[in-house]
Amino acid sequence: MFKTFSSRPALFVVIHCFVWWIMILIAKPNLDRYGDMVEVYAWSQHWLAGSSKHPQFLPWMAKIWFLVAPKTVASIYLLSAVNLAVAMLGILALGRALRLGELQVLVALALGALAFPYLTLADKLNMNAICLSIWPWTAWAFVKATSERSERRILHAALFGLLAGLSMLSKYYSIVLILPLFAFTFLSNQRWIWRTATPWVAIAVYLAVTTPHILWLMAHQDAIAYAREQAGDDPTGKRLYYIAKFIAAPLFYWPIPFILAGLFLVKGSFLSRCAQLARLPRDNALLGVLALGPWLLTLFFAVVGLVELSTPWAIPIGFAFMLYGIANADTRLLQKNGPKIIAAFRFIWPIMLVGSGIAATMDAYSDNVNYYRPEQEQAVAAVEHWNARHDMPLSWVSSGNLAAMIAFFSPTPIEALPTPPDALPSYYPERANWRNEAGIIACPVEVEGSDASDCIREAKAWASRHGLQSEEVTFTIARSGIRFPRTLPFQMPVVYVWPR
Repeated sequence: MFKTFSSRPALFVVIHCFVWWIMILIAKPNLDRYGDMVEVYAWSQHWLAGSSKHPQFLPWMAKIWFLVAPKTVASIYLLSAVNLAVAMLGILALGRALRLGELQVLVALALGALAFPYLTLADKLNMNAICLSIWPWTAWAFVKATSERSERRILHAALFGLLAGLSMLSKYYSIVLILPLFAFTFLSNQRWIWRTATPWVAIAVYLAVTTPHILWLMAHQDAIAYAREQAGDDPTGKRLYYIAKFIAAPLFYWPIPFILAGLFLVKGSFLSRCAQLARLPRDNALLGVLALGPWLLTLFFAVVGLVELSTPWAIPIGFAFMLYGIANADTRLLQKNGPKIIAAFRFIWPIMLVGSGIAATMDAYSDNVNYYRPEQEQAVAAVEHWNARHDMPLSWVSSGNLAAMIAFFSPTPIEALPTPPDALPSYYPERANWRNEAGIIACPVEVEGSDASDCIREAKAWASRHGLQSEEVTFTIARSGIRFPRTLPFQMPVVYVWPR
């Protein structure tokens, strides 16, 4: 197995991501419980220049995906698997660009696949997950562009400018990757690069990619207001708690690969093994910048009060952690145990599948609300109820992530709106003819017996103010089948509105 993957590492990535996709489908019959994935879908309905929260590179990718792919749970998780594959191939390319040995790169790739950001967190395709895939390729282009031995430095400089720009259009947080790379070029042994066309080409391309969005931001205050909310204004004690959590993030997001590297790739006492894996790699300062720069800069921003830390921000920062650790591995132990780590995936892949089945069974027999939530069933029930009684098609559903969920699973096309159609935010296209259309105002889906009277009353009042007819319907839905042995009913209230 090792010989196969050593000559065809892309095959390892494809097999791993396929197994990972099946694992996720077994374990998770629904999308993420926070609604991040359907929010991305909602933004993907138009070619939006931005939103009230994030730039739009991921929604653009989702829009392209759903032009050809069905709107199903399996399909959107397959997009997550593709994103994971691009991330792993990026790490592979980055390791080679850093001129690490082929065995070093393969072992780093295998260990990194066992880190939680790539194993259990990559399924939620949101703005953190897209950074998993684009950051390694941005770093790869930078390494190639700043290498004195590169024969196509200008081309790689343009690629770096493009990818750095797309990183910023994925998540503004990507600045913590770009700034350390910019600073690296001012080290004494790197200043030569400024006497070439390379940095100027990169800057020109970067500005060409990002300037339209910057101009959009200047004209739309929604996203700027959201960014201001991320500033750190918490009490000192709470801020220190979040900083401490972020300092420890590499330990609880990457424990499996760190433990395996410590056990099999270095020797000595516990402290000496930790020290060897953590030391700055010899003759590879850039690898140290890539591995530690985003993490340390984020902590700096938090300490000076520029941001209020969120632990999930740590998800993409470790793309070079395993390359960093492997660069410090004992050569003899790497030669001896490296192939064994890669070959162990013949056992790891079945364990992933069996483990997902065990997790799904535990959820199924524990009345897990998120596991049993009838996401697709609620959309079908709401749309088919209307279609069976009216000739006018439903055109829109509001508001927020619940509306996006209904639109995603709807058997007929319907647009999810972030707010009622009379109050759409500035970043969203105006819906001029909404008074002559039929729509749905969705209320929260909760377990049977919950009270949604306030939501229903507000929805009907909204329809009355705008001269529309309205009808309240509450559906009681429970998932069934071999994956859902218990009966856990949910109620979904909706208010249909249409012109008189």
